[in-house]
Amino acid sequence: MQRVLVVEDSKVVQQVLRHLTAQYLDVAVDFAWSLNECQDYIEKHKYSLALVDLTLPDAPNGEVAKFTLSHAIPTVVLTSKIDEYNRQQMLELGVIDYVIKDNRDSYHYAIKLVAQLLRNQGCKALVADDSVLSRSLMKQMLEKQLFDVTDAQDGQQALEIIKSNPNIKLLMTDYAMPLMDGFELVKAVRNFRGRDDLAIIGLSGAGKHGLSARFIKYGANDFLTKPFMNEEFHCRVMQTMEQLALIADIKESAYRDHLTGLHNRRYFYQYAEKILKKTEQKNVLALLDIDFFKTINDQFGHEAGDHALKQVTTFLKTKFDDFTIARIGGEEFAVVLDNMDLEKAEARLNSFREQLAEHQFSINGEPYSLTMSIGMTAFQHVSLTAAMRLADKALYQAKQQQRNCVVRL
Repeated sequence: MQRVLVVEDSKVVQQVLRHLTAQYLDVAVDFAWSLNECQDYIEKHKYSLALVDLTLPDAPNGEVAKFTLSHAIPTVVLTSKIDEYNRQQMLELGVIDYVIKDNRDSYHYAIKLVAQLLRNQGCKALVADDSVLSRSLMKQMLEKQLFDVTDAQDGQQALEIIKSNPNIKLLMTDYAMPLMDGFELVKAVRNFRGRDDLAIIGLSGAGKHGLSARFIKYGANDFLTKPFMNEEFHCRVMQTMEQLALIADIKESAYRDHLTGLHNRRYFYQYAEKILKKTEQKNVLALLDIDFFKTINDQFGHEAGDHALKQVTTFLKTKFDDFTIARIGGEEFAVVLDNMDLEKAEARLNSFREQLAEHQFSINGEPYSLTMSIGMTAFQHVSLTAAMRLADKALYQAKQQQRNCVVRL
């Protein structure tokens, strides 16, 4: 599990940082007031990242940063003021970045920087450049930002690497390369990886006018002119990756049901269409509906009904954790049991139905039993519309029969 150490001696600043870390970081965070307390924490825990004040009463000359770096902890420095000498000294030490504490926005920047660096851990990046020196330099700088970095010596090699590794999230590509230049590489990559899925930063030497605009028009997210300062490289990469993360958050929000946290109808339809393209694979579509749910709302109120939906969702997730579940209506859920035939799927759905009926839920502190009616159908060599219609018909028949049963069509 990721863990962050914050070292800051100001009560006011630490209070602000506590508030911001609680808001933006979903990881364990420890706060230390001094170098001595920092040392104690590092003896007890392993840290993914440290955010440290440059000057402390017991460490006035950057000893905290030196200590965290000596323990191989990636470090971001907070400082009240900085001159060129100290700036250069810090960067030579190997800190990832420094943040000047001059206003509240600085602390926002610092914590958002920490959040992005934590996201970078394990994130794959690719550097494409025919210069061994340039590749090595950029690889080192990206690894400093916690990326898992691969490199390629030309555009053609880079294209093959990206095709075989869909987990690559950042491509840094030079313009002038043999076999395939940067423009051709970006155009080829954008045929199968969109701007919301892969960030691309173009690079080229100074004096080549118009390259930045052309790179971006071909599909790059940003452009850097060589030679560049390390800080500029860092800021551009961080900003680009933040934009990618923001797009991912927006998409995730658009595809999630706000109440239950399950995927919603929009996501489910897109996912189901992808499953149908695997024509050789047997799949089953099931629609599940809570029986007499209106009674809960009428008797206990809609807040109790929402609580019941959340409890059913938790139960569903424990029983179908290996499949994609979605809430597609009020009390209606859908699941695709992929790579499973009808007989096995029916047995699994019946087992779930029986376990659900025996489970004790709680509504307003009182024990309550719930059941579900289920309609299922084969989900192979058929259109999504036709399969949904059949599954819905099966669900209707289950409701018309005795409820708390599985009907297969």
